[in-house]
Parts: sequence; C-alpha cells; structure tokens
Amino acid sequence: MTEPYAVPVPKGYRVGAWEVRGPIATGAFGSVYEARRVGDGDAGLPRTAALKFLPTGTGTPRQLAHLRELVEREVELHRRLRRPRLVRMYETLVVDDPARPALDGATVLVLEKAEGSLSALLSASPRPAAGPALLAQVCEGLAQLHRARWVHGDLKPANVLLMKDGSARLADFNMAAELEGTHAYTPAFSTPDYTPPELLWSEIGERGRRIRPSADVWAFGVLAHLVLTGSFPLPGGTPTARRDAGAAYARGSEELRLSPALPEAWREIVRACLTRTHAERIGTEALSRRVAAAAGGTARPAWAAWPARTVRSVPPHRTRPLRTVLAAAAATAAVAALGYGISTRTGGDGPGSTPGDRGPGGTAAVSAASYGAGELRTDRDVPAAYRLLIVETAHDCDREEVSPPLIAAMLKVESDFDPDLSDPGKNEYGIARWTPSVLRWWMNEDGTPGESVPEPPFPPAESIPAMGRYLCWITPRLDAGLPGDRRVLIAVAYRTSYDKVNDAGGVPPKYRDYADRVAHHLEEYTPAAAK
Repeated sequence: MTEPYAVPVPKGYRVGAWEVRGPIATGAFGSVYEARRVGDGDAGLPRTAALKFLPTGTGTPRQLAHLRELVEREVELHRRLRRPRLVRMYETLVVDDPARPALDGATVLVLEKAEGSLSALLSASPRPAAGPALLAQVCEGLAQLHRARWVHGDLKPANVLLMKDGSARLADFNMAAELEGTHAYTPAFSTPDYTPPELLWSEIGERGRRIRPSADVWAFGVLAHLVLTGSFPLPGGTPTARRDAGAAYARGSEELRLSPALPEAWREIVRACLTRTHAERIGTEALSRRVAAAAGGTARPAWAAWPARTVRSVPPHRTRPLRTVLAAAAATAAVAALGYGISTRTGGDGPGSTPGDRGPGGTAAVSAASYGAGELRTDRDVPAAYRLLIVETAHDCDREEVSPPLIAAMLKVESDFDPDLSDPGKNEYGIARWTPSVLRWWMNEDGTPGESVPEPPFPPAESIPAMGRYLCWITPRLDAGLPGDRRVLIAVAYRTSYDKVNDAGGVPPKYRDYADRVAHHLEEYTPAAAK
C-alpha cells in the first residue's frame, strides 16, 4: 500500500466465506479490498467480490450515530429498489476477532467487484469514446432512482463504477434519500462542482438539507459536460472558484461556459440540466429520452408498441428481485461516508484533481460497437447504438432463452431497428412495435405499471428493456414440450400471445413467416462460440 488505509487488513485474512487478496481503495473511515470466495460456500455468491471494511466497533457515540444513519440509507435503498443500475450488495458480515482490535467489530459489506470508476477512466482517457453510452446508462440509473422516489444526492464520476463488461453502475448511496412529497432530506455534505446553486448555501435543518430530484439532474449536466469535453461548464481553476461562479450564475451575473467541443444535441441537454433555478430544470423522464436519443445518434426519441388486441391478456408482472442478501445486522450497522469506489471527499473530482477512488488500474474505454461481442455478433447489422441496451436487457432476465441474439432478431423483424417506425393503423410504434396501452404494464423498472398510458414517441432506452421484461414474463407461461425452438416460440408469443401459441400447440399458421424470419436472424446474430 502506498498510503495508510483506514482499516488495514492483511492479505489472506478470512472473513466469512471470503479471503482478502489485495487493497482497492480507502477513505477517511473505511477501506475496500478485493477478495475471493473460498471453500464450498453459498453457490449463489460470486467467486470474487469487493469487501468494504467499516470499523464500527470503535469511535465516539456521535460518530457511530452518524455512520449508522448512512448505512441505513444505503441498505434501505438496496432493500426497496429492484434491479436498478447500481452496484450489487450480496451480504453483510461482522468481524469477530478480539485478537485484532482494529478489526474486531468491523462491519463488512460484500459488494459486486468493479474494474474501476468513471473518475479513474476520465483521468486516464479524457473524453472517452464510450462517453455517450456510459452517460446513457448513468441517466438510466437516475431515472430508476427517481421513479422509485429516491434522490442520489452525490452524483459524480467517483460514484459511477465501471464493471468488467464495460457497463456503468451508480454507487455510494449513503447520501441517498427517499422523497417525502417534493423533497428529501440528506446529510449536510456536497461536492461543490456537482451541487446546484440553490443548495450551495441552503439552510440545514435538524433533519439535514432539503433536496429535490432536480439536484441530481444538475449533477448529471455537469457530469455530461465533463465526460464529453474534459472540462467543467462553469469557469474557475478550483472547485471553490467554480462554486463561486455557480452562485454568480444563479444571480444572473455569470454565464455557462459550454465548450465548443460539446455536440449540439448534448449542448441542449446540458443547458436543460444547468438552469439557474430548479423550477426551470428538465425532468428526469424527459432527460432520459433526450439522452437516449443523443447517445443512439437518433434525431429524436423513439418508442415501441405492442399489438392492442392483446392488451387484456397482459396482467401486472412480477419482477426478478435484486440478487442481494442482507444480514439482519445491516439494519443497525454503521457505514463510513464512502462509496465503492471510495472517495476521500476532499474537493475536486475531475481533470487536475486526485480522485480517491481509483480502482485497480482503472478500466479501458468501451466501444459500443464491440460491447457484448461474446454474446452478439459484431459483424452483422445490429446498430452499435443499441448493443448496450440489447445485451443489458438480456442480462436482466434470469431465463436463458431470453438472450441478446433473440432480442436483436426480434427488433430486426419488428422494425428493422427503425426507432421512428410508426404504424397508426395497428397502433404500433417504434423499434419494438409497442402499443402504448400495453407498454404501460412493462415500462417501469420497479415492476409497477405506469400511472397513465404513455404517448409516443418513447426512447429505445425504455422500449427495449420493456421488451425484455415482457419476454421474461412470457417464457415460463409457454407450455413445456411445445415443438420447435423455444426461443422462436417466445418471439411469436410476443407478436400474438402465449395463450395462442399454447392453444395452437406451437407456432400458429398465421405467424409462421414471422417465426422463420426470427429464426433466420437468431442464427445470424449468435456468435459461433455461443451456439
């Protein structure tokens, strides 16, 4: 180690089913280590993980009370939200080792292991080629949080983790808070560069600082400008100078300094995020549609639709729960003010600063065109703009048949990947041909139907995941033993209904041409190694 770790843990130390292999990062109160699972323990746990050690057995009563509040926020968010784009927590442990006073009583959070962070990536490769795709995933995570009525409260590059497959996950939820009406309450902490002007000198009450989802939208605007241009949108060489410029901007005496390198579509997005007042700021759902369109290279957002004739056969669906095991001790455990990766929270978080959350060497930029190459062929006509969505959507379903090639083949047959497809005669629109009244049942990540019937256009970032959720629901409802490729049967059930496929004992005659085309592209898009 090149710096003192808040919680020193020797290599080879065992806690639960885990053996520490080496350090990843540290903060003021806790430290993160790479670990591997040993023995024949729970097969549901991964082979490797990140262990966040928190010395909760020591400290003053005031410190412990504060840390307890932070862990309760993070654990509650994991418990309440299903399948959000956030780093997974597998279990919590408590160290029982009186021979090591520095470790005895420490709480250990067992987390999904990342390859690095967006902060480390930006330091190694400013303006990464994968920036738009990563921003789309970050915005997707914010939309998932806000739909569930939670505010992140500390969005910045250090709190965006990059996984082995190149995907992004939000992390560090100990500042997150659930909305109570229009506001939530968070601890009195902020990272100046990502804090909207209205919160820079806001009043701090007994419950903390009042915050709205629009604060996350402001932070996203700053983040997008930094990722795409390598610079901040407000002038100043230090976080303090940029904070003062933010206050002047709110008063009308300073302007944004958007970089000429910012593409026009993203310029509009950043301006919509960085308004002088929260009331003028773009809402998260509208932001999500704009970001999906900008990241996908489309001129405007596009939505998908499902045949109206099947609307009555689509009940509310059950979502797959987050693969998280939380020990009872987690409810009262105390967590340090750090994320995974850990941030020392001492100032800047962009070019010229020294992020405290560097992962093990960071991660390379991810090309959208090559994403998921082991699962979906890259030499065919699947648009690069949709590869991330297709592969991630398949990963969200625990049914083996719902694979990236199947989703890609269906999108090819449904719309030829045209996000602007419109067929008013059938009330079908967009890349997956959804009917709005049916899309309502599948549009929300948390498994609840939309409050009202959505109106097109809808972004691929919503319609493709909705397709995956519906396919995942269809799969177990098809009768066992039906003749033919079960993946093709699932596709046909999407086009008509699983009842009609079951009643016909396979593909109904009316849909044989559709089935043949899906089967052709399914074969075409599947890599040889995956066959």
